[in-house]
Amino acid sequence: MEDITIYGKIIDEYETECPICIVGRMHVREVEYELPHIGKALIISKKCTRCGYKKNDIIPLNIKKHQRIYIRIEKTQDLYTKILRSPTATIYIPELGLELRPGIDAEMFITNIEGILHLFIDALKRIEILAQTDTSQAQEKIAQALDPGTSYTVIIDDPQGTSTVLDRPNSATKITIEYVE
Repeated sequence: MEDITIYGKIIDEYETECPICIVGRMHVREVEYELPHIGKALIISKKCTRCGYKKNDIIPLNIKKHQRIYIRIEKTQDLYTKILRSPTATIYIPELGLELRPGIDAEMFITNIEGILHLFIDALKRIEILAQTDTSQAQEKIAQALDPGTSYTVIIDDPQGTSTVLDRPNSATKITIEYVE
């Protein structure tokens, strides 16, 4: 293992066939890092030298207790609450009938509550185009959740316990964390 910084060590580096263009060589680099809020994680970066396809994955290596995070949204400022969602976490908004489940290639991401709502709106727009189905009512319902005065709860259910709400000094957002056995 080679140290690349005081926070990271190269675990492995190799080339493989690109899964997109098949003929190109994909350079893969695996680095173990110590990341804030996550702890030890494996960062895998992949880039094809021919077609330019690239992908980065962050895989937490420290598994914690299964947890559910409840974030109560009651005012506009609550929409700016930042979260780190692990690749194993499901996000629910029961009052809006929304659920974002992790898929086979789920990624860790950082966003805020407003960003999560826009993820749902974007998904509905894609469904509308691909399935030729009218999703305008569902899009409008989600858009209303961006307006002041709308109250609902965002639930992040993470079996690996890596997801977290990122620090917001002076925030009055109501956040509850429950550990699941």
